[in-house]
Amino acid sequence: MASFRDRSDAGRRLVGPAAAELPAGEPVTVVGLPRGGVLVGAALVEGLRALGWTARLDLVVVAKVLAPEFPELALGAVTAHTTVRSRATRHVPGVDDARYAALTAEARRRLADRAAALPEPRVPADGSVLLVDDGLATGSTVEAAVAELRAVHPGWLGLVVPVADASAWARVRPLVDGGTALLQRTPMRAVSVDYADFTQLADDVVRAALARWG
Repeated sequence: MASFRDRSDAGRRLVGPAAAELPAGEPVTVVGLPRGGVLVGAALVEGLRALGWTARLDLVVVAKVLAPEFPELALGAVTAHTTVRSRATRHVPGVDDARYAALTAEARRRLADRAAALPEPRVPADGSVLLVDDGLATGSTVEAAVAELRAVHPGWLGLVVPVADASAWARVRPLVDGGTALLQRTPMRAVSVDYADFTQLADDVVRAALARWG
C-alpha cells in the first residue's frame, strides 16, 4: 500500500516535522527540485503559512547523469556550478571515466534546456532555506543541490523529504543544518513505490506553483 496519495499529500505531512527543524523567527524559502519536489514544496509552503511562518517557494535546477542502459539509475547530478558523482554507482558496467564525462556533458545540455524553460531561481542570501524533493534514492541530485545552495546562501540550510533510502540519507544528512526524512527504506526500490499517484509533471505545473507560492 502506498504511503502518500500524491506529492501534495506528502508536502502536507512534512509541515509539522519541517516546522520543528526551522530556526524560529526567520523567514523561510522552500526550494524544490523540479519537477516533483516543487509540488511537494508548494504544499509545504501553504502549510507553513497556515502556521504563521513567512514562507515562499523557489527552485534549484538539477539534471541527473543517466546511463542509457540503466535509465532509472542516477550515476550523478549536475547543477549550474556543481557536478556530483554517486559513490554507489562508480562501478556500473560500461561506465568508465571517459564514458561518465560524456554522460555528464549530455546532462549539462538537458540542464540548460530545463533552466531555460523555468523561472530564474531567487534564493535569498538571508533567512532560512529548506530544500525539498519528492524522494531521495541515490542522493546525488540532493547532494548537488545542497552544494549549489551553499554557494549562494551562507545561512541555515535544511532538507526534508517524504521518503529516502536509508544509506543515502545517512550520507546526505550531515551536509545540511537540519533535516527530516519521514520514511527511510532499506532497500529503497523506487521513490514511486510510496505514491499512489506519481504522475510525471510538465513544466507548466511547476511554473504555476511558483507563480502562486513564490
